[in-house]
Amino acid sequence: MPQRLESMIAVTYVRDIDAARAFYELLGFRAESARRTESSAWLVLRQGEHTILLTCTWPPLELPRLPLLFYFFYDDLAAVLGVLEEAGAEVARLGHAPHAEGGEARLADPDGNTVLLGQRQRSGGTSDSAVESKFSLVREAAAAVAARGGSAAACQVSGPEGEPCPVAAEVRLADTAGTAIWACLAHAEDVLVAVPGAFVATDEGAGIAGFLAVRHR
Repeated sequence: MPQRLESMIAVTYVRDIDAARAFYELLGFRAESARRTESSAWLVLRQGEHTILLTCTWPPLELPRLPLLFYFFYDDLAAVLGVLEEAGAEVARLGHAPHAEGGEARLADPDGNTVLLGQRQRSGGTSDSAVESKFSLVREAAAAVAARGGSAAACQVSGPEGEPCPVAAEVRLADTAGTAIWACLAHAEDVLVAVPGAFVATDEGAGIAGFLAVRHR
């Protein structure tokens, strides 16, 4: 019989426990217990049922850089981002991924660990059914591109500070003004929701005329 998990604690080593505490308090965590000695310290932070344990030593441990990543989901991402940006944190807004329809953002804690923030449900504006329908078409278009060997282009949608998207492009988008770009799936959804008149475009020269010609044969 599988054993029932009672709880889980995320543990991370930090170099400055006070700076790390200040950062995670911006995310809504509060100190629950702590201890310091001449050579080490630890701090337990909690928010509801969620726990983070921060620990450090003096002198600092020489640890290899590991790809540690925290992902926190919030019910009001905009409010959390407002607190972070008011405190001077550099936040990259990543758009609306399928697992974070209310938005997704990335930032780093004081030790360089990646922290992703998301909101599972969309806050309002565009209906869930409309978004679902649009993104279903985007996935179908991306699958068609992949079946033809994929795109050699990188995603052309940059972040709010102009930082390039590191994800490979999967679908081509265009608008009524004649602008066309290649985008990853997450940014494609963001464009289709935010830009009136944006649509999924074919990556072949024939376009609709070619499609109709085949249908009329």
